[in-house]
Amino acid sequence: MKIILASQSKQRLDILRTLGLPIKVIPAYIDEKAVPYSDRYDKALQIALAKAQKVASKQKNAIVVAADTFCYLKGRILEKPKNLQEAQAMLLFQSGQEIEVLTGYAFLNTKLHTQKTGCEKILVRMRQLSTKQIEKYINNEPVLTWSAAFSPAYDSGIALIKSINGNLTAFSHGLPLDILVDFLSVNNEKNCRNPQKNSS
Repeated sequence: MKIILASQSKQRLDILRTLGLPIKVIPAYIDEKAVPYSDRYDKALQIALAKAQKVASKQKNAIVVAADTFCYLKGRILEKPKNLQEAQAMLLFQSGQEIEVLTGYAFLNTKLHTQKTGCEKILVRMRQLSTKQIEKYINNEPVLTWSAAFSPAYDSGIALIKSINGNLTAFSHGLPLDILVDFLSVNNEKNCRNPQKNSS
């Protein structure tokens, strides 16, 4: 079965490629603001599910992988900054703080009609950053493409972090690879137990 990543995220694609399986990228292009949710954990989950469902609706015999990641601190959800000034303010706001990183995920098997969804919570302690360090980072990295203006998938981003507590790849690449591997394994076993369904 083909694996489809419902995202343009280079970080998610990079971590998926470590599985050594063929990956196809089909971005979902949903209106995230139109997705209803009950709280911040549900928001991450529902956006990931909406992405997966949109792509899955046009696919057969595929496993669709989708996720959504954002940071939460002191009552604020930190989305992608609109400009470098906002990026600088976001990083200054997070400096020395413990941030809640939420990664919602949705894995859908369009052949077996099975799915796995959830939200991983990772607690991240940011180093105390100087204004000079922040300015160097925002002037040398594509901070406007990342939620909370940083990405731990690269050396420059992980260097901003003091410690983490939680799922590593859900934080570093916005995708809990261990949970996906379990989902792939279970679905492969189901395929093997249903040879008639596989041949139809």
